[in-house]
Amino acid sequence: MEIRHLKYFITIVEEGKISQAAKRLNMAQPPLSQQLKFLESELGVTLFERHTRKLLITEEGKLFYKRAKEILDFMNGSIEEVRELSEGTRGTLSIGTIASLGAKLLPERIRDFQIHYPEVQFQVWEGDPNRIMELVENRIIELGIVRLPINHKIFEMLNLPDEPIVVAMSKKWNENNTQPNIQLSELKEKPLMLLRRQSGTSMYNHEMYTVDMVKSACLNAGFEPKIICESSDIMTLLNWANHDIGIALVPKSAINLIPNTDLIFKEILDPPIMARPSAVIWLKGRYLSSTSRKFIEYFQSDENRKND
Repeated sequence: MEIRHLKYFITIVEEGKISQAAKRLNMAQPPLSQQLKFLESELGVTLFERHTRKLLITEEGKLFYKRAKEILDFMNGSIEEVRELSEGTRGTLSIGTIASLGAKLLPERIRDFQIHYPEVQFQVWEGDPNRIMELVENRIIELGIVRLPINHKIFEMLNLPDEPIVVAMSKKWNENNTQPNIQLSELKEKPLMLLRRQSGTSMYNHEMYTVDMVKSACLNAGFEPKIICESSDIMTLLNWANHDIGIALVPKSAINLIPNTDLIFKEILDPPIMARPSAVIWLKGRYLSSTSRKFIEYFQSDENRKND
């Protein structure tokens, strides 16, 4: 058995059809079918059940797919590790982030990281937490910055500092108040716009932190919140707030999302409302490139400096 046989098999599993796998591998379909039969003969097992329109992987095939991925990951990781040892830290840092955290956490850290490691390039994906975790799990990116919860059976994580929920409002709703903070009771009868649950079908089924917590906090303070909008898109809420439609309640990191705006941001007091915890995550058991390991170490040391 050769490494190429593992690559062929993995591609067939991921594409579901030999024709599509052959196209992805830039080879003809008949030779790929022959290679699959050769692999099954060598292993002495049936890896796929053949049907007219598709292949169905067997239990033996699922186990072999898992092991084949582990072998290729180990091999690729070993090659990368040897190269990094001889060349120093270089390569590409592939990282995914949700919008608000990316706007707050990444720019300064990337700038400083690049000063120390100028040979490193960056690929950045942006999306909701479910999407970022799927990208990490599918090995398209190495690191993700998301809000909790996560599946601890799949991911390792580095906790990030807590952050409060803030109000974002135009001058219309500020009522000439020069105070830097706002009491929760001052939001009574005000038109509020909140982040809602994600409605996707992902196994993680995230909540987007504000709807339930704000409702609960307001009821505990003795009033029913006047909610005029719920959205899973934080930029929609900020734009609507900027157009005097209402007051958006968002994580403090969202302050960095719209740099040129007249929006007024204030932290909520009595009681404060905290956003869902966030973390840097990576796939458990996966070899991480030297670049990713250095970036995690940089995050850790940076937070330690801030806490000293």
